[in-house]
Amino acid sequence: MKILLVIGKYLPDNRGGMEIYSHSLAKLLLQNGHNVEVAILDRGKTSDYIFEDVHIISLKVDLENFSSFLQQKNYDICHFQEYHGHRGINTAWFTLAKQHCKKVFFTFHLPYLTCYKNDFRYKGLTDCDDFSLPQRCAECIIATKLHYMPGSHLSAYNLGVDLLASVLKKTSKIKKLKGRIQSRRDDLDELIKCCDQIFVYGKWFKELLKKNGYHSATIKLIPHLIKSVSDKTKRDKPGIKNKILFAGRIEEQKGLHLLCEAMNLISNRKIELDVAGNKVDNKYFEDCARKFPFNFLGSLSRDRLLSILKDYDFLILPSVFTEMYSLIIREAFYEQLPVIASAAKGNIDVISEGKSGFIFKYNDPKDLARVINAAYSLKQNGWQPAFEKGDAHQDDLNEIHSYYS
Repeated sequence: MKILLVIGKYLPDNRGGMEIYSHSLAKLLLQNGHNVEVAILDRGKTSDYIFEDVHIISLKVDLENFSSFLQQKNYDICHFQEYHGHRGINTAWFTLAKQHCKKVFFTFHLPYLTCYKNDFRYKGLTDCDDFSLPQRCAECIIATKLHYMPGSHLSAYNLGVDLLASVLKKTSKIKKLKGRIQSRRDDLDELIKCCDQIFVYGKWFKELLKKNGYHSATIKLIPHLIKSVSDKTKRDKPGIKNKILFAGRIEEQKGLHLLCEAMNLISNRKIELDVAGNKVDNKYFEDCARKFPFNFLGSLSRDRLLSILKDYDFLILPSVFTEMYSLIIREAFYEQLPVIASAAKGNIDVISEGKSGFIFKYNDPKDLARVINAAYSLKQNGWQPAFEKGDAHQDDLNEIHSYYS
């Protein structure tokens, strides 16, 4: 089988969950005798290269170039790992792949084309699972932009915002906003129509798609690609290390600023914060460093990152957007490391409160500090995390590979 994986950026320069998963998939397919190549659209790459036996092809962000490339290569499967909207890898790319490849696959690493704000927080206050009405989404965006206040919808300020929003939604600018929201829904319809298989590894997202009218049998819930039990790193004896870890892209969506603010509020001043990840936003990184003096580990290889998880008391995931099912959570659980995470979709569905970790209020550094204090207090009193038992590693690999056979 001749297979092409398409993604924006790739290893070794970018080490996010999306890139790691795609590379693991490429190696799995190679090991099973398939001819696999990866096409990237990273403008910083001008030539092809090999990374750990995987052939990476640098493509121009150009539809005509992509069309001729697909015609020349004649792939059996074109599997998109990312969606960029106007910056490349949009629905037009899927349409071309449908014309020139036998099958088209797509993996939702993020909830593309659903929530316009990418946080599924209605008016910034409550959890939301409805993206079907452009009018409702526009009202949510307006309220969030006007800084809807936490608390009751019936507060004087919020009532004023609602009144202003009712006036604004009649303007041409808001009509254009609703048009953009509807356009995203149309793109999602087209994407699903083009794909022979659509993969998600967040149960919550599959259910959300179904609730909003997407019942296609092509939408499949699949497992993560992770290490087997035999590959696990042996943890040290139980004890308090006074060390916590943030691992992820250094940008506002990942919420490092919340963690830095919280570190100044916790009661145990001996706790150290280590930060691992790509510096996507240098200014943001510097702002966070000024808030709290953390130890920056840089961008670590997957093996290196997994090998150090045993050195920490908790992994902190303070996301201020929606996670699908963060790969680092799954791997932390596999290494017996509990996780403290924000109450974002994709976190609350996979962390068992008080067992595999703890949840703090969305976008709330004070509550994060409270939860860190409480977690360490429990740990000092003998608390130990509990994780699901069993090792379905080979079953997971077999299931994933079955879609390419």
